[in-house]
Amino acid sequence: MPKYIDVLTIEQALIKAGNGHQFQRRALIIMGLQYMIAGMLHIAMTELFFHQQQYKCLSEDLNYQNCTEGAFCEQYKTKENKVSLVDHSDLGSLIKYFLMVCGNKIQIFILVTSYYIGGSMGSLYYGEQMEIRQGRYTVMIETLLIMGFVCCISMLSPSAYILSVALFAINFFQRGFFNSSMILFFEISSENLQKFGPALLLTCYGVGEVISPRLIEMFNLNWQYSMLLLFGLPAVLFSVLIKFMQESPRILVIRRKFEEARLTINYIASVNDRQMPENWLLEDEVRIQELKQKMKDILLQEDIHEQPKGYNFSSIFRYKSIRIRMFCLLYLYSIVVLGQFQTAKEIERFSRLERHHTYLLLSLVSTAGYLISGYASLNYLRKEVIKAILILGAIFHFLIAALPLLILNKTASDLITFYDKLVYTFIMMVLVMCRLTLSFAYGFINIYALEIFPTSLRHYGFCGLTFLTEFLFIFQDSYVIFCHAFGLNSSIGMFALLLLGLLTLQKLRETQDLPLKENVDEMQDELINNIYSA
Repeated sequence: MPKYIDVLTIEQALIKAGNGHQFQRRALIIMGLQYMIAGMLHIAMTELFFHQQQYKCLSEDLNYQNCTEGAFCEQYKTKENKVSLVDHSDLGSLIKYFLMVCGNKIQIFILVTSYYIGGSMGSLYYGEQMEIRQGRYTVMIETLLIMGFVCCISMLSPSAYILSVALFAINFFQRGFFNSSMILFFEISSENLQKFGPALLLTCYGVGEVISPRLIEMFNLNWQYSMLLLFGLPAVLFSVLIKFMQESPRILVIRRKFEEARLTINYIASVNDRQMPENWLLEDEVRIQELKQKMKDILLQEDIHEQPKGYNFSSIFRYKSIRIRMFCLLYLYSIVVLGQFQTAKEIERFSRLERHHTYLLLSLVSTAGYLISGYASLNYLRKEVIKAILILGAIFHFLIAALPLLILNKTASDLITFYDKLVYTFIMMVLVMCRLTLSFAYGFINIYALEIFPTSLRHYGFCGLTFLTEFLFIFQDSYVIFCHAFGLNSSIGMFALLLLGLLTLQKLRETQDLPLKENVDEMQDELINNIYSA
């Protein structure tokens, strides 16, 4: 036994091993590339493959001309060459392939809903799997490999209903990778990269949304070749690169696998060309050994057996401090996701740009918001930033609701006077700024959620929030439809919801520049509670 041993906390060990150096850069590249693929897949599944830009009908002189959906369906019922009628219309690749028009449009709803349900179920399932497997690394490899494989074979789907099963599986495994990789990168980093890393990954996701339409258009790819070449094969190849990653040393410490945690940190240090102390132990490891020695007699007398403390999703709601914060974050997540969708719909309604240019605008603004959220996480208090986001978002939504009342001619095509053009331009500026604010909010709350949950429950908390995100996507249209059905302005509704979000800040704690918690506050002695149970 060496005479002197360095005792380090997990945070100190990660700092000594190097932060923002070669290992973390390599991890960021590997995960960032797959996040980019995920962004490409998401925009394809939610917009590109299902858009219904313009229907065309066959005129009396046998030329195809623009027409309404109603007129198109009238011809579709009577014409023998239905495929030609659909092919000449400006519709998404999947709609054309499976002829999901008129009476068959319900298949679009089934496909999109299956995709989102898969994501929500994947969040729940792999949140539990990260607990059962006591780590994040194996979940990453499994989910990415299977997702890529399903993407490849989905191109063989003979019907829309079979494809709906494939889309369920794709987003099921994609969400498992999304959550496990975000948490893993957060936990293998320290200091500034720990705060900025999640924003960089979301920025890669946004870049994927930007370039996906360009690549599909440039190479004239239909949905089948896109699933194979853009989504499936890259995912399978990137799953091989994950072997260069390591398990989260933080979760290894929680599971009392101290030797594995030290080996992981030593490996990170060697890749980063940093020198760890010759003889060192983790602080939790030393404390546990001391506690074991002191409690040795008690263990024998009371017949208490050593075993790890187990958790499940109910653990999030078992402890008061985590339960309250979880409800607050769920609310904030809900209004941000609904706000992003509602703002996107408003931009599409007011935009005089072509469809693909509108998608590009939305993607660029979202990507900028994700990137700015990383900068804010380095420099500003969390609760103050969230407060500013909610107030600013509420102001923008109030303006979005009020400004259209000032336009004299209500349709974009009737904007003739300088006054109307000026008001319209100002509305578009407000809409873009609102979209930027809410995208910033989404990225920032992701970072805050990773910080606020302790390591022992981080996978449950974060996966619970992403479950809500995917679940809300299913019903995002319902909010706008509900408001219109009752004669309400959807922007006014968002204005009220955002202001109500200010009340949640009273129950949330500040995390800026504070060390990450490993266990929940209610545990009087987190080591004993995590080690011994009768």
